[in-house]
Amino acid sequence: MASVVSASFPSAVAVTVRRGAAAVAAALASALLLAGCASSPAGGASTAAPADTEPPATPEATALTGADIQAWIANAEWSFADRGLAEPITLVFEDGAATDDLMRTYEIGDGVEADADGDGVVDLAVPVSQLDGNGFQELWYIWLGDDTDADVVATQVEYPIALSTRCGDNVDSVDAVENGFRIDQTLWMPHTDDGRDCASGGTGIQTRDVTVIEVDGVAYPVQTAPIAAWGGVCPRSDWLDGILDDTVSGRATPADASPEVFAVGEVVSLYELPAAPLLTRDDVRFFGFQPEDISTAGVPPATMHCAFAG
Repeated sequence: MASVVSASFPSAVAVTVRRGAAAVAAALASALLLAGCASSPAGGASTAAPADTEPPATPEATALTGADIQAWIANAEWSFADRGLAEPITLVFEDGAATDDLMRTYEIGDGVEADADGDGVVDLAVPVSQLDGNGFQELWYIWLGDDTDADVVATQVEYPIALSTRCGDNVDSVDAVENGFRIDQTLWMPHTDDGRDCASGGTGIQTRDVTVIEVDGVAYPVQTAPIAAWGGVCPRSDWLDGILDDTVSGRATPADASPEVFAVGEVVSLYELPAAPLLTRDDVRFFGFQPEDISTAGVPPATMHCAFAG
């Protein structure tokens, strides 16, 4: 094309034509380049920079909270042992309330958080009350948090740690302490408090610290203060005086493999207790005891604690 134009037209015109052709070619090349950037030809690979294809970050698992346990147990099965001593019944709660076959009503209260078994997962001590006509009792149970099972948020320890009743014992407060719970309670003392009006309450002031241990796969509440003893409900004896003895040992739980709270050779006062089917299923002896070296001078009168033998 260029040679033909040079032969037929003056040189100036030829130069103009050549420049015009060059401009058209340059414009066409530029248009093709822009089109290639905007879209890939059919069946061809894109020339655009690859997009970031890294998968979205997996959200970190959140730690179990006391609020999680509180919400879950409001619609769970509970074990409830009358006075903390009888064979338990099973209750099915809905929205924190339940009714048994005898039309007694139950209600779950607000729990207290602590790590009672030392596994690094939060646990909850929770009150559950029973109304039976004019009768009233409230038991405190520990629910152990479980962050290993998506379907089970917490597991109930079968043995309650404290009891309140009308005209009887009263739980004044439950607070978190290291490795468990501190229970401040006022106990109705046999003989001493006979004849007192219910509104005045008992006279047996007592503070106890309770933790949870596992023995043979079963979780038990164990008292760590003021002395080592059973950590569940401990009733009073009707005896005015215990019998001194140094021939028996006392365990912290009904299980044979549980730790001793006093050994043979230690002098303790022993007390008979009311029947406790929950605690004596395997012909275990459940009794009250008081170390000989506890002085009643200047200390609260509720110095008896509970243990197991046999």
